[in-house]
Amino acid sequence: MRFVSLAIRNAKETCRDPLALGFLIAFPLLFMLLFGAALGGNSSLSYTIGVVDQDKTEVSGQFINQVLPGVAIFKIAPFESADEATEALKNANIKAALVIPAGFGDEVTKNWQQQQSNIILELVYDESDLTVSSQIVSTINATIRDFARVNIPVTINTSHINVETEVSQIDFIAPGIIIFGLLIMVPTSARIMVRDKETGFMARLLATPTYPWEFIAGYSASMLIVAIFQIIIFILLGIAFGMTVVGNMALAFLIFFLTAVCSISIGMIVAALAKSENQAEPLCWIISMPLAVLSGVWFSQEIMPGYIQFLGNIFPYSHAVSAARMVIIRGAEFSAVSGSIVFLACWAVIAFSLGIILFRYKMRA
Repeated sequence: MRFVSLAIRNAKETCRDPLALGFLIAFPLLFMLLFGAALGGNSSLSYTIGVVDQDKTEVSGQFINQVLPGVAIFKIAPFESADEATEALKNANIKAALVIPAGFGDEVTKNWQQQQSNIILELVYDESDLTVSSQIVSTINATIRDFARVNIPVTINTSHINVETEVSQIDFIAPGIIIFGLLIMVPTSARIMVRDKETGFMARLLATPTYPWEFIAGYSASMLIVAIFQIIIFILLGIAFGMTVVGNMALAFLIFFLTAVCSISIGMIVAALAKSENQAEPLCWIISMPLAVLSGVWFSQEIMPGYIQFLGNIFPYSHAVSAARMVIIRGAEFSAVSGSIVFLACWAVIAFSLGIILFRYKMRA
């Protein structure tokens, strides 16, 4: 029967490209391993907590120097004033600022002596990550209750750094989804270039006096136009679904634009290395999907093990996600995200240059 012959033919075509077949089998295995490493097992979480001691008693010193460092998920950073700690919080250097007010030691001592007491703490936290902030608040509550030997919750006056807005789940996840959409530019840009290879269009271009950088620039320019429209549509959709942009929209756009340049450059590198569209497509997805997981697109990177965070930070997308959330949720200014922007720009220049070098090599070959 004809369909049997066609099925046999297609099976043979698939087997003749072992690289593409290997990607087809390896992709789900890699994805499972990556998610298992990022979310499975016992991750050693660690959050830096700024502490301001306004009580300056032996009891408060014991709580700060002995009790809090004993909490596995906390790293303690002392500050002289609440304003200094809040500024560090806004710059994402710490995850929360704990202020121990005057009278803390007296109230704890009263409770140890089984007298009526009123233990109060002040906690300012970064609400841009709902999962992390709730865990920090509950852990501090449990820690102080155990230290003061009380069975009922103590008074923790909590506040967050964006008091003018209430952060929702869409505010946290929307910047990551936009970055993920720009990651899809990797297979898209690679597909266009490889398709021109297979159809012979690029071979005909080689007969013209065209330089390698002109090839790359020509393909990149068209994709950048698409990326600009893509960014605008994503931002408008995010706002339509309830995302509140606290910071500078132009700064957020710059972060997304540099991310798009990185994605297009990676796609060009893959296109230069791949021999066929069957190779380029799975190779791009096996790059882009794990990068989305490593970068904290769908969930906080903070909940991953340290080595996974380190691996994700090598690539531009974790920096893009972090910077975009800082601008959109916290209203961070350029100075607060300048390091991430410089990293994105350097990554884009290096990747673009590598694409030109590889393409020139392929032209000579």
